[in-house]
Amino acid sequence: MRILLLRPESDDPSPIDQALGARLSGRVSAGIVATEDVFQRDDSGDLARKLALWQDQISAVIGATNVPESTHLGELAAKSNLLCFVANNNTIVWQGRRQLFHIGLPTSQTTAAVAALIAKTNRRRILLLHDRTEFQSRVASTMEIALKSRGMDTRVEPASTEESVPFAGGWKPDLIYVIFSSEPRALRITQTVRNTALDIPLLFGRSLLRESFLTSLGNQPGECWFVDMFHRNGSQTPAQRKFFQAMAASGVTLPTANHAFGWDGMAHCVAALNAARGDPSCAIDYLESGVTLEGASGACVFSRDNHNGRFEPGPHTITRWHRQKLEDV
Repeated sequence: MRILLLRPESDDPSPIDQALGARLSGRVSAGIVATEDVFQRDDSGDLARKLALWQDQISAVIGATNVPESTHLGELAAKSNLLCFVANNNTIVWQGRRQLFHIGLPTSQTTAAVAALIAKTNRRRILLLHDRTEFQSRVASTMEIALKSRGMDTRVEPASTEESVPFAGGWKPDLIYVIFSSEPRALRITQTVRNTALDIPLLFGRSLLRESFLTSLGNQPGECWFVDMFHRNGSQTPAQRKFFQAMAASGVTLPTANHAFGWDGMAHCVAALNAARGDPSCAIDYLESGVTLEGASGACVFSRDNHNGRFEPGPHTITRWHRQKLEDV
């Protein structure tokens, strides 16, 4: 059985990490041949052309793709009756297509889990600084609701890299959550905050927990925390240990969430095809049967009504970057 891995031609670390995770997962899967191809970023026509070149030779496709690309890939997979896995948690990706499964951790579940973890640190005044994009504004709004539901004094500010951080009326936060996905913008916000307050921990989203961002932080003073899905000094599940061992064997010292989503997308796809003896339609029936699929990014239980498969908050942790090492908060 052959599975196609498609990713955009880009230096964006997210699809690169996803593709690597999927590639390594495919290598340890018996009876599977994983083939990789690239298309021009944000070019739906090129994506369609590349898939068309392979569709008579494959049973499934894995997309290391963004939301619009994943949505289009799902449409193409449905027309060709190919099993398709992507990572994106955005609900507009699925659109009810039986061939498409998306395994990202939904924003509502992530924010609920992060709010519970923050509560355990006894921080009560939280400032949310968010990028002015639609997605990050929505994350900040959902995070605000989750924090306030736990009785925390929470304030939300759209942030600019050119502005100072406002502490209005003498109010000073115990924690600042920097809700940015862009690495350069997050670094500029970090410097802006540190010009005002050195003693307040900064919390970053899991999309920034990658080697390039940590290197850019350098010896940045102050506490830097990250939303994470792994315990970096132990307490890993068997699925996570297998994943970490494969990453380490390939020279990856800092496995990321994107590595895990790529790894799990391939692993779940392989499990379904093996159970269905290579028939994509039967593989879909298998996935929708309620079987529990354990992965590095947590468990998925799909159904006909839910192709995201996430019913619990998932493996969320908060990790601290301290003295050039990661450790649990």
